[in-house]
Amino acid sequence: MRAKLAFAGLLLVLVAAGFYWYSERGTKLSGSDTILIGDFTNSTGDPIFEGTLREALAVSLAQSPSLNLVSMEKVGEALRSLGRPVGTHITRELAPKLCPLLGATVYLTGSVAKDGSGYSFRLDASLCSSDDAVASAKSDAANKREALHALGVAAADLRGKFGEEPASLQKFDLPLERATTASLDALVAFTEGRRLVREKGAMEAVPALKKAVELDPKFALAHSNLAVAYYNLSQNALAADQIRQAFELADRQTVRDRLHITTLYYDLATGDVQKAIGSYKEWVRLYPRDDIAKGNLSSEYFLIGDYDQAATFAQQALRLDPGSAAWYENLATAYIALQRLEEAQNILNQAFARKLDDPSMHADLYALALLRGEPAAMEREMAWSAGKPGGEDTMLALQADTEAYAGHIQKARELSRRAVEVAQNAQLNEPAAIWQGIAALREGVYGNIEEARKGADRVLEIAPNSRDAQTLAILVLSRVGDARRAQTMLDDLAAANVSNTIVQSAWVPTVRAQTAMINQKPTQALELLDAVKAYERGQLIGNLSYSCMIPVYFRGEAYLGAKRGPQALAEFQKLIDSRGVVGNCWSGALAHLGQGRAQALSGSTGAARTAYQEFFALWKDADANIPILKSARAEFAKLK
Repeated sequence: MRAKLAFAGLLLVLVAAGFYWYSERGTKLSGSDTILIGDFTNSTGDPIFEGTLREALAVSLAQSPSLNLVSMEKVGEALRSLGRPVGTHITRELAPKLCPLLGATVYLTGSVAKDGSGYSFRLDASLCSSDDAVASAKSDAANKREALHALGVAAADLRGKFGEEPASLQKFDLPLERATTASLDALVAFTEGRRLVREKGAMEAVPALKKAVELDPKFALAHSNLAVAYYNLSQNALAADQIRQAFELADRQTVRDRLHITTLYYDLATGDVQKAIGSYKEWVRLYPRDDIAKGNLSSEYFLIGDYDQAATFAQQALRLDPGSAAWYENLATAYIALQRLEEAQNILNQAFARKLDDPSMHADLYALALLRGEPAAMEREMAWSAGKPGGEDTMLALQADTEAYAGHIQKARELSRRAVEVAQNAQLNEPAAIWQGIAALREGVYGNIEEARKGADRVLEIAPNSRDAQTLAILVLSRVGDARRAQTMLDDLAAANVSNTIVQSAWVPTVRAQTAMINQKPTQALELLDAVKAYERGQLIGNLSYSCMIPVYFRGEAYLGAKRGPQALAEFQKLIDSRGVVGNCWSGALAHLGQGRAQALSGSTGAARTAYQEFFALWKDADANIPILKSARAEFAKLK
């Protein structure tokens, strides 16, 4: 899977910046002080207040530009180190034991009690070291409908006692019922969804998050969290729809949440990469200790193939929150792309040592085993994924690519079929269409024209509204010479994604270049592909953890068509030198054949023979009837 996104705002440890202790005017916190938020004591007898108030309080406190958040994953990690379940309530008795593990100096607990027909809320802050009370705040609600508003009032009061200036409180204090939801039932579902994301992953969390937005369609945070869950399941069309709905609810977002939702909107909905990167950088500037901003910015750099920057921001995010599985995945994936394999292994080992686990980590382990030539380790990851939705289909698709890389097209075909089937059974239609599209493109490049064409039709049957699926189908159709249909679909795709950087700057010129090659116009193809260079190393399809560098391969073919051997050789060498990026994609295997053709074109018969032999060694036991292999053997025979 491609590097993951995470959602900020609902977190348990807060770091106060730039404050100081001043006893007569209340508790002022220094820049090194941290606050652990614990659970509420609920004496109302109403289960609707269980867990929900802690989530809501975190949102309210997170509005402050003076308080920086550390994820709930870090609290979960501390609980695990004490032998406690991740969902253990953070009581007044337990909080001081967690403080030293979290580096906290103050812990915060709350209570809610029935007061006649209304409710009374209280927040209490105490020193971790001495258990002395340092600040408190109270607020009352006339009825349950006003409960969240009252909690927000108490939170604002506490922020003032922690030293926040009145002007800041006025500017960054959206009423809590607007920052979250006026529906406590929706908040319950949302809280459950957030818990499941942390403890079991996105697949398990989706039903609860969907329920939250059904109960309150104006719940912006629920829409955005659901968008991120869909994205991490490679359901990109659904992710785009949810983040659009969140983006349109600007008046129901805190300043911090608005920054996040805006960046996700550019990333998942419009696809404007440069605006997304600019927005993430602004978020980093305003909240330099926010790990989500830096971690998600690292994800953006994967899209355009800047793996050095992806690694840099993933490292920064991981330093801020060493309990986040997403940042381990991002950093490991970046290191693999940069072919820093030992460092990638060490990062994954650190994650597993913290008892973090996720299908994306195992996809990275598979990639490492592939690059190291360790088939037994690859098999272990295949075995691990069996029966895991979102994991098994991905691993089957990866293994299909591995078989195809060696010319085992029949085995690859069967594995791709199973990947599609498993994804569909898990109701992951967009990933299913992507696996089918990758298989169809592979067939087309290998010369199996009818198989490729049927695969493209199947892609559009599975997920007709998926941008990535449509892109793959268009690539296949243009490859097999169905230019008219491909052009019509490409025009529709471009019109529907006018702001999408990858569609407009990468795929539109790439498809047109391939069509130009079919029409024997290699010079035109080269001119079109020149504009794609800024994105050619990026992870351009779905959430794949590798890039086939398709524009580079096509450019190599275009140089061959233009009889420019040295330039073609250089393009194919890019693919061979970028094994950490290309992984087990067909383009990496065919690059050796491309080099042989380029050397032959240049008159370097000896070098050409060597390159062809390297390709034949790679495909030493390939299926004999693959058209491109037959062509390669005929070409090699002429070299003699």
